[in-house]
Amino acid sequence: MSRRPTVRWAAAGALLAISAASVVHAPARWLDMLLQWASADRVRLLQPHGSLWAGSGVLRIQGQGAALDLPGRLQWTLAADPTLPGLRLELRPDCCTKHPWLLTLRWREGSFWLEGQPWQAWLDLAWLQALGAPWNTIGLQGQAQLQIQGLHWRLGDVAAAHTPRANQLQAQLDLRDVGAAVSPLRPLGHYRLTFSHSSSQAGPTFTLTTLAGDLQLHAEGGWPDGRLTLRGLAEANPERLDALSNLLNLLGRRDGLRAHLRIGNPA
Repeated sequence: MSRRPTVRWAAAGALLAISAASVVHAPARWLDMLLQWASADRVRLLQPHGSLWAGSGVLRIQGQGAALDLPGRLQWTLAADPTLPGLRLELRPDCCTKHPWLLTLRWREGSFWLEGQPWQAWLDLAWLQALGAPWNTIGLQGQAQLQIQGLHWRLGDVAAAHTPRANQLQAQLDLRDVGAAVSPLRPLGHYRLTFSHSSSQAGPTFTLTTLAGDLQLHAEGGWPDGRLTLRGLAEANPERLDALSNLLNLLGRRDGLRAHLRIGNPA
């Protein structure tokens, strides 16, 4: 009889050791599973290599009828944060930045929260051709600077409006010296796309404005059902109409110098 507690404690210790070893040696695909859960299957990590704590993979953003893979591989490290209870995550896409994006994962208000610091990256606009029509037909050219102002997100609950601390993600994409394969005009202009998403919104919202250029773009949209949508106006400088006519025809229904911009068939 006296041996039974000893056996139980030994079994419990063995299970604890096995559990700890499983976490320490967790494969990289665990991060893919976490991303799927936190994003409702809209973010994936393909070709994972390494472990949960240090590895790399191809980041994919997917929605209805379209998927966009980040060029190159995404490197990450995950470790305990020495300054607070939680985990520290560093993300470094090898395509577009020299500095990692620093995030923390912590338990707060009965849930896990992911919080990110401000971050910048640079993207080649040719990447958008992977979204299909009309991007692959227009053939956008140029560079874009991505600025993420901050991230506060409750994992596993994208509609957590009832929590004291609301979900929030704000980003800005500056498109400089934009060109298009269907127009001889270089550049078309400089533009800004702002992104906002919070618990108080039904979904992400986008606003497209013109900073300068012969092609004026003004539009608003969102991301219903995982598809980028934009609706607005594109208007050409009368002196550049010949060089912009083909592009205007692709952007939407023509009305003289203008085209009624309609991307993603927004309702």
